[in-house]
Formats: sequence, structure tokens, C-alpha cells
Amino acid sequence: MNLSTDITAEDIDVFLQESEEQLRLLDEDIVRLEKEQDAAPLLQEIFRAAHTLKGSSGMLGYDEMTRVAHAMENMLDSLRKGTLAVNTDVVDALLASLDVLVELNNGLANSETPDVDIASVLTKLDEASDGSVASGLDKTGAPILRSADLVLRPEDATVVNRLAAEGNQTYGVDVTLEDGTVWAAVRCFQLMTALEDVGRVIVSRPTADDIEQEKVESSFSAVISSPISEDELRTAIEIVEDVTALEIGPYEVKEEDVAAQANGSNGQARANDRSQTLRIDVERLDHLMNLIGELVIDRTRMTQITKTLDSRYHEDDMVQALSKTSSHITKVVDELQEGTLTVRMLPVGTVFGGLPRMVRDLAVSVKKNVDLVVTGQDTEIDRTVIERIRDPLVHLLRNSVDHGIETPEERLAAGKSETGTLKLSAAHAEGYIVISVEDDGKGIDCNKIKDTAVNKGLIPTEAAERLTESEMLDLIFLPGMSTAKKTTEVSGRGVGMDIVRANIEAINGFVKLDTKLGEGTKFTLRLPLTLATVQALLITVGEGLYAVPVVHVLEAVSLSEDDIGTIEGDAEVFRLRGQVVPLLRLGPTLGMKSASSEIGSSAFVVVVRLGERMIGLGVDSLTELQEIVVKSIGKYTGEAKGVAGASILGDGRVMLILDVPTLISMAVANPR
Repeated sequence: MNLSTDITAEDIDVFLQESEEQLRLLDEDIVRLEKEQDAAPLLQEIFRAAHTLKGSSGMLGYDEMTRVAHAMENMLDSLRKGTLAVNTDVVDALLASLDVLVELNNGLANSETPDVDIASVLTKLDEASDGSVASGLDKTGAPILRSADLVLRPEDATVVNRLAAEGNQTYGVDVTLEDGTVWAAVRCFQLMTALEDVGRVIVSRPTADDIEQEKVESSFSAVISSPISEDELRTAIEIVEDVTALEIGPYEVKEEDVAAQANGSNGQARANDRSQTLRIDVERLDHLMNLIGELVIDRTRMTQITKTLDSRYHEDDMVQALSKTSSHITKVVDELQEGTLTVRMLPVGTVFGGLPRMVRDLAVSVKKNVDLVVTGQDTEIDRTVIERIRDPLVHLLRNSVDHGIETPEERLAAGKSETGTLKLSAAHAEGYIVISVEDDGKGIDCNKIKDTAVNKGLIPTEAAERLTESEMLDLIFLPGMSTAKKTTEVSGRGVGMDIVRANIEAINGFVKLDTKLGEGTKFTLRLPLTLATVQALLITVGEGLYAVPVVHVLEAVSLSEDDIGTIEGDAEVFRLRGQVVPLLRLGPTLGMKSASSEIGSSAFVVVVRLGERMIGLGVDSLTELQEIVVKSIGKYTGEAKGVAGASILGDGRVMLILDVPTLISMAVANPR
């Protein structure tokens, strides 16, 4: 990777920050282009992004990226002018070019030279545009950067306008050298010198540094501001040997450069804008969150101590002062915690961003027409949750495209439109975030799922016959469960839905499946807004204190011996409003001696639910509801079945947080 010699690490950082934003915009907008009715505003936005990438990469001397962005810009310009129509081949070519730009950008970020076939993607652009792109390429596939395509920086545009006000003319100069000349670098140096003798060179390609390093080709272009006439300028250039073609004409500052200049003229305002934002390392933010977690623990401890002292020495002035101070500290810590959580929030659109492109490519590969509708991209969620939901969403969308939505022929035969609709949405609901993936495809056949599970030996035939419709649907989440007739590159390899559920449940969320045969399927993910803290119901089992995340708690009941029965030997159950619910006594499960351990004995029961699955947890007593700080214990204790983490109480005691999904799976798989 060769860059201009005067480029600094800071220059590269600034470029990468801008390029990532432009590449993200291109990824979203190019996919929209294929189905947008009024494409003119969208084309202008895409063109600006490609133009910006071409210009900024050109300033770095990153020729490979400039080459691809320039070819894209040529195609987009043809689309803007109406000489080329948007079609699948055009969009495919633009997306292929975008993929190369992304690889080149990643290579720059990682200080690596990516192995990309630039000539191939340029050929694809050329073929999709009936040769309109190739007209701007030389024999090596490099763009002949005519002066009209050279991009001025905001400060360059300012200089041009100032010199024009002084009476200078601004010219674009395009020189073609004899093909194959070994003196190309020398001739470019002579051209640069000749221009500098009669005016001010605003920008050139190759640059002075490129010429010094002999990074030149058979063309030279420049923008020059000069007080002399066009004929005098031509005479000054023609003295250079090996010039086979020379074009000189007025240069006009582009709309994009004028806009940049206008923005630059308000430098103080932009500086003020930047002062309102600050980039911060994620590790520092996580460390701050951990410290606030410690404050929350101490806040709870202080509150307990204050209550104890107040009950004993209510009339004491110092105790009253301590109580007021404690209340104020509690308020401040609560606000600090809420503020820090807000800082950690990111729009879920950061995950949604690349999904339209993925769906579009999958639909093309399986020859289906799919319209993806995305809503709620601005819904905010903790970044730690965002990191965990991308893979489940990708799998759900892939399954919808491959298995859910029918082919155009099948949809027409079913009385539907040829194009299937796939909806991806996000919204806040009751302190949680709800993400849904819904399609209007063929739906899921419950009986087919049941038969597949039986044939694969995942459940006994007798048990399968007693399943309700919702329980049949729940079988789709069993490991190794797949109803696909054959595997494909998209999905159907017998894995996936169990991983989706496991990943979502690992962050205290759950998956709900709704389907109607012939009409479609909807997966709903209910997720916590953050993994740092959790509302929990505190319970006791023997001498131990445990926390049950409230997100899973349906209700708490007190059962007598008469309320509890057994099925299939010693598997305990109880009835809850007509529904038979398995009972899992936590004493034996956690290895604790407790009053509620004996089978058939009365017990307090916490009814927990995960999707359609529901069980009762037999406990000794219920303590209180409390917000707790989640601490990981995995690296210290290894895998503790039924335990998701730990927390520290205000009095310093360590309390284990129960892993409800695992406990439910244990109760269903091994009832006792």
C-alpha cells in the first residue's frame, strides 16, 4: 500500500472516521436504490458519498480506493443524468464495488495491503453501464483523472475564489503523454515546473510527492490559477516533450466543494459543535460502569444502616442528619447510574445497518423477491446487548428468506403478490426492548415439526401425541431440529434455532414464536435494556440467599401439600388456573438442605416463564424486590449449572443469581 509521503497517522485516522460513515451510507442507500420510486434525491446522496471517498482517498494518495470510487462515480453520474437506468446488474456492480472499497478501507485501518481484484470490479461496472465507465480508464484500468474530476479541499476552494477576485483565471489542464515513455516522471516534473512558473497550482494528479517517487502514469491533470491567457498557458506547456494531447479549459468549483467551503467558512461554529461531543474508549466506559456498580452496592448498604439507626435512635439529631445525607446520596447515585447507562446506549440501527444488504443478496441467491421493511432503528439499547443480538437476528432473517417466504411462482399460486414482505422492527416496551422478525410467507406446520422431532428421536412418540400446538412449535428450538428437505448455502443445516434461543436467553431475554399456516411467521425477541443491573426477586433456600431476575417471574404462590401432585413417578406438578405446571424444588437442585426440599411438602413457589415454557421454583421464603449489580463468576468457579452470576448485598454478603433458562431446561428434561 503506497500513500503520499506527507500523510500522517492523524490524517489516516481522520480519513477512516469519514470513510466508515460514507461506506455505511453507501451500503444502506445502494440497496434502497433498487426499489426507490423517486431515485433522484437518493442518487444525489450516493453520488456525494462516492465523490467524497474519491476525493479524500486521492488526497491520501490511496490510488486503489480512488480508482474504484472514481469508476463508481462515473456510473452514478450516468444514473443521475438519466443516460443509464437502475437495474439489478447496476446495483450488483455498485455493491461489488462497495465490497472492494470496504476491503481497501479495512486494509488501511489494519496497515495491510488487501488482496483485491480491482480490475474485475471495474470490468463489472463497465459491463453494467454499457461502457460508460470504461471511457474514463486507461489500459491499466486506472482512471484518467481529468481536471474536472479533481476534488478541491475547502481551503483550496477558498484560495481559488480569492485569486479570482484578484483577476486570475482558473484553468483545468489535461495532458496525455506518449504511451510507454520511460521519461513519464521527468515529463510530469517539467509540466509541474512549467505551470508553477506562470501561476499557482491548486491541485494536481499526480501530486508533487508522487512525481518525486516516480508514481506516475501516462496522464497529468491539474487545476491552476493564473493571470495569463489560455493561449499563453498552452504555449508554456507545449515546450515539454512527449506530450501527445493537451486540453485546457475553464475550471468551475463543484457544488460539493462549494458546500464544503461554506461549512469551512463557519469554522468557529464547527469547532463549537465538536466541543459538544467527545470520543471515549469503551474500556474506560466499562470501568466507569463497574465503579458505579460499587457505588450502587454501597448505596444500598448505607440505606440499610440508616434505617437501622433511625429505628433505634429516631430522636437523635445526628441520625436525622445522616438520614437526609443518605437520601441525597441515594438520589445522586441513582442519577449517576442512569446517566452512565444512557451514555452506553446505542441505536439498534447500528445492528440493523448491514441487514438489508444481506437480505437482498440472499433473496437473489435463492431467486426470491423479498421486500425488507425496517422500523425502529433509533430505538436505543445498551451496547453490551447489541453485541449479543446480531447473530440471532442474522439467522432469523436468513431462515425467513430461505424457508419462510415462498418463490414468486408459489406465492402467485397461493393468491399472494410475487414479492414477499419481511419486517424487522424494534421498540421499547415496559422497560425492555422488543425486536420482531415477521414474514408473510407460508408459515410453520406444527405437525410437521412434531413428526420431524419424533423421526429424529428428539422426543418419544407417546409424549409427542400429548403436545399442544404451542408446545409443538417450541420443538423447533431443540438442538439438531430442522425441517429443511435439503441443506443450502443459506440455512437448513440442522443447527441454528437452538443457538438463537441460547444466545437470547444468555442475556436474560426470551424468544416467542407465532405462526399461521399459509400466512406467515413472527419471531419476537424480548431483551433487557442493559446487562449491568437487573431487577430481582430475592429468595431463600436453606441458608442461602438467591436472586431471580424479575423479567422471568410471573407470580409467587404458596402451595399446600394438597395442591401438589406427581406424574410419571416422582415428577411433581401443580395446577395454576387450570394449567399443569412442573415444580422444581431448588434445595436438591442447588445442593442445599431446606425446609422445602421434601417431595410432596408444602412450599412457597415462584412461577417463572420463558416464552411458552413455565415452571414453579420451590423455595423456603420470599424476601424482597431489589435492583442488583450483576457480577460474573465464571472465571473463578467454572461452569455452575443453574447460576448466571453473583451480586453483593448492602451488608457485604455474596448472593447468587439464578439462571432461569437453564433451570427450566433442567425441569423439562429431568423432572423430579
